[in-house]
Amino acid sequence: MLKSSDTFRCIAVDMGASSIRIMLGMMGPGGLIHRELRRVDNGAILHEGHERWDITSIFNEITAGIEEAVKQSEGPISSIGVDAWGVDFALLDEKGALLELPVSYRDQRTEGMQDRWNREMSPLETFQRTGINFYLFNTLYQLLSMRGSARLTRASRLLFIPSYISYLLTGKAINELTIASTSQMLAVEGQRWDPEILHKLGILEEMLGPLAQPGTRLGRIARRNEDGSPIEGVAVCGHDTASVVAAIPVEEPGSVFISAGTWCIVGMESEAPLLQEEVFQNGFTNERGYGNRYRILKNIVGLWLLQGLKKRFQEISTYEQMEELALESGPEDLFIDPDDQGFYNPADMKEAFDAFFQQTGQQPPSNPGGYIQCAYRSLAFSFRYHIELLEQLSGRRCNVIHVVGGGSRSDYLNQEISDICYRPVISGPVEAATAGNILVQAVTMGKLESLGEGRAFVREVAPLKKYWPGREPGMVKQQYQKYLSIKHNN
Repeated sequence: MLKSSDTFRCIAVDMGASSIRIMLGMMGPGGLIHRELRRVDNGAILHEGHERWDITSIFNEITAGIEEAVKQSEGPISSIGVDAWGVDFALLDEKGALLELPVSYRDQRTEGMQDRWNREMSPLETFQRTGINFYLFNTLYQLLSMRGSARLTRASRLLFIPSYISYLLTGKAINELTIASTSQMLAVEGQRWDPEILHKLGILEEMLGPLAQPGTRLGRIARRNEDGSPIEGVAVCGHDTASVVAAIPVEEPGSVFISAGTWCIVGMESEAPLLQEEVFQNGFTNERGYGNRYRILKNIVGLWLLQGLKKRFQEISTYEQMEELALESGPEDLFIDPDDQGFYNPADMKEAFDAFFQQTGQQPPSNPGGYIQCAYRSLAFSFRYHIELLEQLSGRRCNVIHVVGGGSRSDYLNQEISDICYRPVISGPVEAATAGNILVQAVTMGKLESLGEGRAFVREVAPLKKYWPGREPGMVKQQYQKYLSIKHNN
């Protein structure tokens, strides 16, 4: 348990592509508490011909948030940690100064880069060297688009976004392991960059610098507490999804998790990567986690479906209202495949549903509730499909499903997942990335013995809920067969 009854205080900086939050975290007899002190809208800006992150303004907001935290905290703050989205990076010159505003993963410079890379190294070899599956925005393709350019030639160091912010705070230039693993340039095992990939990109290993395990102390930041005591920079799990997974209160190895947001991430923790060709072909990826573990993941379209329907049915104002309409619409055996390209970014989500229904010979619903019910139910069946794939590929039975993120608030979604996947569901914590950030800091600074102890603390104090399957399994199996038929024959 906690090493003392004193309250541990820290700052968790959670950087998202749409907003950045600076949180004051507290852990002690009162539980695990995080209070939002500052939230800043974030978004790419068009600058010098590319979509970029205004990282200088972002850092100014973070330092302002640190100032607020120091002034508002009722006791000394021990440490600060930063997590963020993956793949994007800052380039520094030989004096350690920023060369240019970091380019966003949304920028079009990676178009055609995957095909170019495949001519230099086969997709399967790249996957088996790195464990990472192919996404057009990966750092590998961003750097390939810059190969031989004057900008890249001038660069002395490359730091991923959370590592760059930590560098500005502490002066320590390292790349943390979990964020580095999103690049598709890290060797799948050990703590090193893949030399063959770097050679083909024309990049020296010195440019990427040393790798640090999550939980590494980075040194003091410039701002001190009001009593003059120092605040230590900590390399937490720099990738926000790795921070999410660090906070999941797992009790047994037979667990699978769903991070339910605009995009949903279905995955499991593993002591070793899964590198079979079938893993690659089914779109799973092996990212690094805390304590030399791997996160076997699959990204799928998630609550984006509901967000699109809410925008289309303007008479619906809340997600609670959406769930009520779904419950009132009565059971309908209508399904979509969330993996279908038509749902990624449609101008009108209802029209995307209608096009899929027509394509698969299904009669569209007669009311908004039918569309909403179809979206929730299809998501739950998609989760079941990918969980069963994980079981097959890993040889492990998944007995419990942990649902975290914004979607974990939804009783309706959690019950659908439990019924359709025929497994118990544990929901929470909602703010899992922030909780994981705080837990890793607490372990690093000696408040906790281990992350396992931190997860046990989350189980004890966090508002978790449990759901049990309540639907007749024979009916669910029949519906699942129809879903699979639609998915595979579409």
